[in-house]
Amino acid sequence: MNEFVKRSLTGAVFIVVMMGAILWNPWSLLILLLGISGIALHEFYNMFRLRGFAPLVKAGIASGSIILIVVFLERQSFIPAKFLTLLIIPFAGLWFSFVFIKRDQLVQSMIITVSGLIYILLPLSLIPFVSQNELTGFAYNPEILIGILLIIWTYDSGAYISGILFGKHKMAPSISPKKSWEGFFGGMVFAVLMGFLYSSFTTMLSLTDWVILSFIIVLTGTAGDLFESLLKREAGVKDSGRIMPGHGGILDRFDSLLLIIPFVFLYLYLIKI
Repeated sequence: MNEFVKRSLTGAVFIVVMMGAILWNPWSLLILLLGISGIALHEFYNMFRLRGFAPLVKAGIASGSIILIVVFLERQSFIPAKFLTLLIIPFAGLWFSFVFIKRDQLVQSMIITVSGLIYILLPLSLIPFVSQNELTGFAYNPEILIGILLIIWTYDSGAYISGILFGKHKMAPSISPKKSWEGFFGGMVFAVLMGFLYSSFTTMLSLTDWVILSFIIVLTGTAGDLFESLLKREAGVKDSGRIMPGHGGILDRFDSLLLIIPFVFLYLYLIKI
C-alpha cells in the first residue's frame, strides 16, 4: 500500500476514534485516555529498556490507570475533591515495590518509572479539568478540548506543507532534521487561522482567547515534539512504536499534546476561571 494512502487511512481512523470518544460522554473519554496512557507508557519505558534500564512497566501502567480513574471520579462528583489526595498512593506503591524487588540500577529504574507518570500521566490527568470546570458549569463539555486538537492537527498539517514547499532553514538539525523554521511559521499561521475560525462556533472562550491559545499550542507543541524526538534519538529508534501504520506509535501522535495541556490548563485556571 502506498505510504501516503496508509498514512491518510490511519489518520482518518485516528480522528474518528478520537472525536467519537470525546463527544460521546466523559466515560468514553476515560476509556480513550486509559488506552492512550497505557500504550504511551509502554512505549516510553521500552525506549529506556532498549538502553539497558529496567523500569517497572506493569506497575507504572497500573499506577497511571488508577490516577486517571480517581481524577474522573472526582470530576463526575462520585468522590469529593479531598479524595484527590489518594493520588499519592500509586506513587508510594511504586516506592515500596522497588524495596521488595531486586534489580540492577535501582535508582535509575525508579526515576524512569516515575518520570513516565510525570511526563505522560500528569498532562492526561489534566484533560478532565479542561473539559469540565467553572466555564462549563461543571458539566462535561469538550468544546475547549476539541478546539485544542483541531489547532494541533491544523498546525501539524500546515507545518508539513510549508516545510515541503519552503523549508530551507533547519530548526534543530541534531534532534529533528526534517523540521524547518519555514514549516514552523507556516504552521503557526494555519493554527491561528483555525483558532480564529473555531472561535466563531464557540461561546466559552473569546476570539482573543483562541488566538492566544493558538500561540501557546504552537510553541509548547513544538517543544513537546522536539523533546520526544530527543528521547527517540537517545534510544536509537525512529518511532516510539508501530501501532499506527505510517505514523509510528501513540507517543509519536501525542508528544505535542503532553506539553500543551499543562499550559492550556494554566491559562484557563489563572486567566479565565
